[in-house]
Amino acid sequence: MDGVIPLLWLAIIVVLAVAMFAIFSINSGNKNDSPTASGRSVKQSNQGWKSWIPFIGIALVIAFWTIWGALFFLIFIWLMRFDPKPYSKEIPFPTDAEKKTAKRLYTWLILSPFITVPIFILAALNFSYSASTNERVISALIPLIFHAPLLFGFTTKSPFVFRHTQQAIFLVALRATTASLAISIGGPGDGFWFFIIGNGVLWLSGSLLGFDQIIHGECLLMERKGEKILSTESAKVDLPQMDKELEEMLKSLNAKDALAAKTKALNAFRAGTPETKKRALEVLSKLGEVEEF
Repeated sequence: MDGVIPLLWLAIIVVLAVAMFAIFSINSGNKNDSPTASGRSVKQSNQGWKSWIPFIGIALVIAFWTIWGALFFLIFIWLMRFDPKPYSKEIPFPTDAEKKTAKRLYTWLILSPFITVPIFILAALNFSYSASTNERVISALIPLIFHAPLLFGFTTKSPFVFRHTQQAIFLVALRATTASLAISIGGPGDGFWFFIIGNGVLWLSGSLLGFDQIIHGECLLMERKGEKILSTESAKVDLPQMDKELEEMLKSLNAKDALAAKTKALNAFRAGTPETKKRALEVLSKLGEVEEF
């Protein structure tokens, strides 16, 4: 009992420290957002630190079982609360290039178990029956290092790729949680079958679901957040009216809502006449969305 109390205080201190770091990071990022961007000036911060109270409570409960699981939970929540910048509730239908980039996320989710599972099994075999829960859980979380490349998805300018990055991280988190439970509960045989069945189902179904969403230009996480991907039909524009709007943009392009200008120009470039596409390209160039080689 004497050793439990110090461990409990250590767990509480570490969890609170990570939570405060996450809150500080998110609030700092929100200060750089435009106060009028898409009407999310107040909502962008998700009511600041108060919205973290339930997550901190859950983390403290997990900390009674495993401190590493609590830290993992808070980091996961932190990553899932990011928004693409600039933010908009309406997202242009993804281009072929965006779909190709998003597919790489799920391709890695398909291939990664060939690296991570052997490492996990070797770590699990090295533990004795007297190993603590913390030691067992950390062995299940160590293979997550090989999923670090997914974090590069947060550097994209594409909201579609950004949200699929978070969705891929969500699937990885489920797989890591399954592995942690498998190595922590029941005997070796029970844990092995729990891992094989649970992780196997998540591995196959999650990856196939991700590929299917990308093919159809969809994202379940976007739907969950109330974001709408504009269909190809809704992206069709009134060409004469669009020509007029593009002309006005070119005359005075100090657009406060650069995302709206970008969306209109992209739609015009996809559906317009050669002359409309030329004007749209000029608008995109002034917005800095055209790369030069």
